[in-house]
Amino acid sequence: MLNVYTDQKFLEKHSKGEKFPLVYALLFDERNEFTEVKNFYQLVENIAEAEVAILPCSWNYYLKNNLEKVAEKFINDCDGYNLKVLTYVSGDQGVMPSNKNVFVFRTSGYKSKKLPNQIAFPAFFKDPLIHYIEKENHQVRVKSEKPVIGFVGQATANVLKAAKDIGFIVYRNLKFHLGRSLLEPQQWFAAPYMRYKYLRRLEKNNNIQTNIIYRERYRAGIKSNRSADKTTYEFYENMNDSDYIFNLRGAGNFSVRFYQTLAMGRIPVLIDTDCLLPLEGIIDWTKHCIRILQGNEHEMEKQLLTFHKNLTQEKFEEIQIENRKLWEEYLTLTSFFARIHDLLKAGKL
Repeated sequence: MLNVYTDQKFLEKHSKGEKFPLVYALLFDERNEFTEVKNFYQLVENIAEAEVAILPCSWNYYLKNNLEKVAEKFINDCDGYNLKVLTYVSGDQGVMPSNKNVFVFRTSGYKSKKLPNQIAFPAFFKDPLIHYIEKENHQVRVKSEKPVIGFVGQATANVLKAAKDIGFIVYRNLKFHLGRSLLEPQQWFAAPYMRYKYLRRLEKNNNIQTNIIYRERYRAGIKSNRSADKTTYEFYENMNDSDYIFNLRGAGNFSVRFYQTLAMGRIPVLIDTDCLLPLEGIIDWTKHCIRILQGNEHEMEKQLLTFHKNLTQEKFEEIQIENRKLWEEYLTLTSFFARIHDLLKAGKL
């Protein structure tokens, strides 16, 4: 158990700020979804009793609202007690923390630009085998001669949209360099267009069976909660009926779908655009996904077919089971921060 200190008075005044996920689990878990987190962490009001500290809201919130001095004071106070400070960057693009000596958790970002104390963490979401796919309808798939690769999502050949997507990135990057925006510069990348390009290639390969649903807009353009839930059911049903799932970044340089694929016990095919994956020193990601480095996309079909061909039925089933287990034991909010707890206790963080 680790004693955790955070600025609860700040949270009382800034309740709408984006909260560090662990702080949210400890203080705002009204549905009791994260009760097991309290087996590893407990909040203390006295900073002198703490073993680690957490900046309560995201850097985005502090910077956007000109509260850097508040964040720095909290960090300096913790430094006086020799406490490690955990912080958080939210959003697809993210911001550069004003203090680079603290630990920074974020889902997005580029591996080549990783800060020394930056820690990749997964996207968190509802367990699909509890909320969307009944467990009796979820089976370990039997290996067929052809690999079955699925995808549901925004993917379009609309060149005008691709130009607009890139133009928006260029505009936003320019604003950053002119000091008019805090959002970090992004690689020029039209994700929906590139997804379409790669998916069409997969469809044209006679040795690959595809299970693809193209959408022009995110969640088919539906915004109501009920309809959004319907598209989520379709999303997971597609995964349930596939062996492999195609994964490519979105607006930010990460893929929520990648973690959802693992949660469904399926095998991700990841186009690695300089991505940061969580716990890389602990998890051997080569055992859980097909990772195609940016620049080698032309080998996508070959890598998929070679990977599938070399699997025995036993190994094929094993990977599916291990991927689901990996998500449960390392990548949910509770299990991920349990691993971070172990690293902190061992002095490895």
